[in-house]
Amino acid sequence: MDRSFDDLRHEVLELDRESQGKLVEEIEEQWSAEVEDEVFIEARRRLDAYHRGEMGSVSGEEATLHVRSMIEEAKRSRT
Repeated sequence: MDRSFDDLRHEVLELDRESQGKLVEEIEEQWSAEVEDEVFIEARRRLDAYHRGEMGSVSGEEATLHVRSMIEEAKRSRT
């Protein structure tokens, strides 16, 4: 039998603070590990593409300038 999100949320909120904290830590650890795996897979894919000549490289300075311009553009679009 599947429980709805609202049912599960209600059960979790009824737990004592210590149990809620442990649950949060376990979920965060699992989520972090999954994200790290995804980042590693993407980095590996890009490195392999670079070695096959399918992708070029840029200097750290160029990458930093590009990221800064993306951040500035995002700031401007929010206002």
